[in-house]
Amino acid sequence: MISPIGSDPHHQRPQAGFTLLELLIVILIMAVVVGFSIPRFSRTFSHLRLQVFASDVAKLLTYASRRAVARGEMLRIHFDLEGRRYWLAQAQEAAPEGKSERVPDKFGRISSMPQGISLDPSAREVTFYPDGRADRFEMLILDNNRQEGYRLVTDVWTGRVKLLESHGK
Repeated sequence: MISPIGSDPHHQRPQAGFTLLELLIVILIMAVVVGFSIPRFSRTFSHLRLQVFASDVAKLLTYASRRAVARGEMLRIHFDLEGRRYWLAQAQEAAPEGKSERVPDKFGRISSMPQGISLDPSAREVTFYPDGRADRFEMLILDNNRQEGYRLVTDVWTGRVKLLESHGK
């Protein structure tokens, strides 16, 4: 029956929604976008991990330099490349083979290197002296996959530590 205003009250409107084809196209577009973004995210994460690790090592060296002067002690940072770890110790003698004991606080804990990062130090350890001097020391901190990284250098006379961006060996 038709109403007095001329429209059918029982007329059904088409259902609102998406067709299966439309949903499949959207899913395909999303898959392509995700496929392109995952490698970029992986590279960014890898670079960020390298940056944080290099900064942590530089901070430990800077701490050792400042603590050696402030407390009048000789401090040494050891790098165990085979065990992929490093730690801060109090040195009893200036000679590298001299006796040393790990610092008892949190800075003396044994820290490990993340996977995918390698160190190429000029020596297995660096010593900081109470008069502010430091051993000549240089180290490359490299991302194994991309061969980019950071270069850490100590100033012999002031004991200052510089962290420089490096692009491979």
